[in-house]
Amino acid sequence: MKHIPAILCSLALLFGASEYASAREPLLVPGKTTLYQRVISHPGTVSYKSPNAEITGVVDSFTPLYVYDKKVVNGEEWLEVSPSSGASSTQWIRSLNGSRWDKALSLTFTERMGRDPVMFFRSYDSLNQLITSEKLSDELTRLVREYRHDTLDASSPLIALEPKASAVPREQFYLMPIFDHSLEYEQYGLKMLKVGCINPGSGEVAPKTVAVPEPRKFKSGVAFVIDTTISMKPYIEKTKEFIHNTYNALEKSPLAEDLSLGVVAYRNSTRHDQNIEYVSRVVSPLTPVSGRQVMERGLNDLDEAKVSTHTFNEDAFAGIMSAIERLDWNPYAVKLAVLITDAGAIRNDDKYSSTGLNEEEMRDLLAQKGIRLLVVHLQTEAGKRHGLTKTEKQYRTLTSVKDANLKSVYLPLPAYSAQTASQQFGKLSKAMVNILLKIMKQNAEGQMTQKPEAVAAATPEEKMAQIAQCIGYAAQLEFVGSEKNTQAPRMLEAWAVDKDLVSLSEGKPTEALSVTVLLNKRQLDSLAYQLQTVVDAAKSARDIDSSQLFQRIVSLSAQTVRDPNKLQEGGSAANIAELGVLPEFLEGLPYVSWIMGMTAEGWSAMSSMEQDAKIRELESKIQLYKEYHNDTANWKSFGSPDPADAMYRVPLTSLP
Repeated sequence: MKHIPAILCSLALLFGASEYASAREPLLVPGKTTLYQRVISHPGTVSYKSPNAEITGVVDSFTPLYVYDKKVVNGEEWLEVSPSSGASSTQWIRSLNGSRWDKALSLTFTERMGRDPVMFFRSYDSLNQLITSEKLSDELTRLVREYRHDTLDASSPLIALEPKASAVPREQFYLMPIFDHSLEYEQYGLKMLKVGCINPGSGEVAPKTVAVPEPRKFKSGVAFVIDTTISMKPYIEKTKEFIHNTYNALEKSPLAEDLSLGVVAYRNSTRHDQNIEYVSRVVSPLTPVSGRQVMERGLNDLDEAKVSTHTFNEDAFAGIMSAIERLDWNPYAVKLAVLITDAGAIRNDDKYSSTGLNEEEMRDLLAQKGIRLLVVHLQTEAGKRHGLTKTEKQYRTLTSVKDANLKSVYLPLPAYSAQTASQQFGKLSKAMVNILLKIMKQNAEGQMTQKPEAVAAATPEEKMAQIAQCIGYAAQLEFVGSEKNTQAPRMLEAWAVDKDLVSLSEGKPTEALSVTVLLNKRQLDSLAYQLQTVVDAAKSARDIDSSQLFQRIVSLSAQTVRDPNKLQEGGSAANIAELGVLPEFLEGLPYVSWIMGMTAEGWSAMSSMEQDAKIRELESKIQLYKEYHNDTANWKSFGSPDPADAMYRVPLTSLP
């Protein structure tokens, strides 16, 4: 075997290798060399020792299964399956009890910030007829009313509806596998999808007896992530004042212990200048009123830096990462981090970046952790000189949401007078907390907060109130869903649209379903490893001769390329996908990938600045995959004894 570069070896070791030797290998997808055939079980699937032999058990609904063999017995096809990719024992199921699921595509519900419940339809034709109806809004109202009053007949196109008064909890793993799709209306930004929907394990023959947990309280955790460099002194003082005043008000409230505040401070690299003191630090964990004295002692020591950092932009991502990893968010339904800064965030092209992430990857990581980030961007004269438009674009990307009305949780605040802006910031913070307290009070009284209205905010205070209302509304729906054990609608197969139909009828289509791909640990390891190969090759080719990109890829790691002969066959016209550099599971997924279509000619045609940007983009993805790998709470096992077969829902936005 050829020598593997040390950096790739260390990456493979970081992600870990399976200790289980593969007893057998599943069947390959026709035309593929590494992608195995898989099916997903239907509710009520029974397993057998062999075709038409004795029954061995019931397979949990919607379990991903690898296919090891196929047989036709008495005119009926049977599948030999296992949840393990290297099985020492298998079982048999009828082919009609499993749907092909080679690409492992699944859907998740988007947050209910302003959208209506997702509707599921009996057939493609019935959904298509509804979408093209001139009376779409009236038809939707009628169908929902009949569904909720249980007056739909067997001919009705609507067969299931996402619950209205609650949402499927984020921490509850569920599958909505995609079986088919139509791009007939793709030019209008609309996808029609044939899906299945049920929670894994919810189709048991007999219900399980489970202990009823103590009711949880609807609590809010708000962490202020503050830029504490020299220019931020007025806002640091205003944050201290706001926290002090909020605690004073909370002491008189019955919700005193249900709202916790925390503070994380960040600056920039101490490697550049040790007098910066810290990159980021937790000033106070999330603390209710009862702990205010300890928190306020910590706040007394919070001050601005005494020396300048190496660049105008600061390491905001370090502050956000500290909030993610070092604060305990578990008790809280509302998980909100408020970033306060007058500068942009350094990206991974800065040699002092402590996270190696860019805004797209940080956004995806926050979403996986269930933490919503609000950015209050103080737009100063200095910021204007350093590229205000670019910073605004960065923060809008970092805080983007799938709601057509809100679009992003970003609040620009003109700050050409520090005194005036700091006072305005105090008003904004008060407006945010007041809305959250109102929603908490409503929940304590058994009331549901109203769905946020789709109105344009005229002032920063109105915008802050709108943001807080959307975040609180989505959190309450999810909290109620958790308390009620709300599950995704139970059915076998149905058609749905990836946009909220009500918002579609109003001309403001809001995303209702997000596409994810389930990757096991081996696949995530492979993706990171092979992307690193491309990065190393791109850097090497750039330094020597950019036209040698593909040759460098092969020389760095020949075993990564599935068929090195294609390099000579395709020449400069061959792209990364055709060469087989990246894992086969990326091929055919419904997203646009610049790296898969990259050719030697295309790479050579880029300027060195463009090449650097692409390299940094891939490096940020690799860093994100390390974070996913370590995100133990979101890995799901489906019965395989090998931990490497556990699966993680990777959003399409996280793919290269």
